Amino acid sequence: MLLSSQLKRLLGYVRPYLVRVILGVIFLAAVALAEGLIVFLIVPIIDRVLNPAASDSALPLFTMPVFHKTVYLNHFFPPRIHNVWTVVSISLLIVFLFKSTAEFLGNALIQSVGHRAVTDLRNEIYAKLIRQPIGFFQHQPAGRLMSVVINDVERARLAVSEYLADLFRQSFALIVFVAVLLRLDWVMALGSAVFLPLVLWPVGKLGKKIRRSVQDSQTRLGELSQILQETVSGNRVVKAFGMEEFEIRKFRKAAQRLLRETMRWVRAYVASSPLMDMLQPVVIALLLLYARDKIRLQEMTLGMFFAFVVALFKSYEPVKRMGSVYQQFQQAEGATIQVFKFLDLVEEEQDAPGAQPLPAFSREIRFENVSFSYDSAPVLCGIDFCAARGEVIALVGSSGAGKTTLVNLIPRFYEVSSGAIRIDGVDIRSVTLRSLRSQISMVTQENILFHDTVWNNICYGLADVPKEKVIAAAQAALAEDFILALPNGYDTVIGERGTRLSGGQRQRIAIARAILKDSPILILDEATSELDAESELYVQKALSNLMIGRTTFVIAHRLSTIRRADKILVLEDGQIRESGTHAELIARGGTYARLHDLQFADDDMLATVQAAPANLESPENTA
Repeated sequence: MLLSSQLKRLLGYVRPYLVRVILGVIFLAAVALAEGLIVFLIVPIIDRVLNPAASDSALPLFTMPVFHKTVYLNHFFPPRIHNVWTVVSISLLIVFLFKSTAEFLGNALIQSVGHRAVTDLRNEIYAKLIRQPIGFFQHQPAGRLMSVVINDVERARLAVSEYLADLFRQSFALIVFVAVLLRLDWVMALGSAVFLPLVLWPVGKLGKKIRRSVQDSQTRLGELSQILQETVSGNRVVKAFGMEEFEIRKFRKAAQRLLRETMRWVRAYVASSPLMDMLQPVVIALLLLYARDKIRLQEMTLGMFFAFVVALFKSYEPVKRMGSVYQQFQQAEGATIQVFKFLDLVEEEQDAPGAQPLPAFSREIRFENVSFSYDSAPVLCGIDFCAARGEVIALVGSSGAGKTTLVNLIPRFYEVSSGAIRIDGVDIRSVTLRSLRSQISMVTQENILFHDTVWNNICYGLADVPKEKVIAAAQAALAEDFILALPNGYDTVIGERGTRLSGGQRQRIAIARAILKDSPILILDEATSELDAESELYVQKALSNLMIGRTTFVIAHRLSTIRRADKILVLEDGQIRESGTHAELIARGGTYARLHDLQFADDDMLATVQAAPANLESPENTA
């Protein structure tokens, strides 16, 4: 079986466990030898044990032509054990015990190697994905990524564990049974192999079809995973809009596409065994025609013929199984195409050669003519400003103006296309990512909490934090009251993405996390945009505690939350159109003043609408 470069790469993960592989191969070779001995034992069973006319106690197994010597079974026993039935029975017991032990050890070793190798592969693909830049996850559906890491790699596991063990076992078995056939009668052995190419050729063709079909099946499986992931995480939206039946139909259509692709390779896979079975009666008929005369002329015993037929059937089984194993490897190759594509991705740009740790932030953050393009589309152009230590910088502008992109350049989630960002005069591209990001905390509109305890979510990314500091951070974030009201307090598991908490509670946990990290640079991206008035009040107070003494970048649609900023930057079409304090920008009468007037006009209109029902029911109106 010729291996493609991709299968060789997959089997390369077995290399670190070569000693286990060698031991497993030795044991599986021993299994094949035991099966060959069992076939040879058929000769004395037919010719001696089951033949009442046989008078001598000699039990010949086979003849070694090179040494012109016949090997007798009873020579391996002491003289007192001479009964033919006893010798054969004990021999069968010993051979089967030896075979079973070797089979257990061989399969266990090879399978352990396969499982370990695929665990290494799964760990490597996960590490590769987690190190991809932010933009990668914007283009890759989460369901497809999960399908690659779990389903695609699982097919690889079957190839390098179960089927790898089967490949070794069947290969050795084929070698042994072919040797047995040649030893019993080489003319019949060669005649039996004449029709074999008629089976192997279509098996090879079917294997290529299987590889392509499995690749398509894995893509369809990824689509199914994506639908499942979206509808489970967005189940409230599905129910709110009454789209259950729509989503069920969409899932069924995707499942039907997966079924069609799967059945293509299933039909190809199950065709190989019937092809082999069609060959057997033709060969057996020819053997009977040939052996009949040889037995009549006493050139072959009945036991030898039965042994030959058993060995022939047993030799067909490895050929059939190896054809199946070949097709299984083709499945694995089709399934791992996307795995290796991901493994070949370039990871997020890491530290530049000679990068040094960033010294503790002390003076200013400066943007120098910074521009950024995403997929060749310009997002930011000519950004110039300075944020002194302890200042609050607010970013204002319509959706798509580039506010979030600008703050994402500071922790180097994206790399600037031109210009430079300097912290205390040091270009952030020349420092290590870890030292840069350790000095930055973020609280965003959709903070991600993990399916873990409150305590571990607050301490995320930190180790061996004193209990007092964690509690102090929760208190500063105004979170301790609701935390203590939870069933297990700080040890309460909050569910996937913190779904067991309200929006305001999730935000305060995120703020506590940022307070505990105690970074000198803080980024707040729409941290209060989706909260009700009461929750927003709590979160605003918690944010005020968090911002004390920190250089803060604030993005907010509600202009009322940024009035006290030291500097407000108004972004439009990726450029800073205005810069100044709230009062200065209002007095200027430009874009900021227009946004301010529009927003507060909307607020006044909303207040009027909310007051209208009360006015309608007032005594004056009812009089």
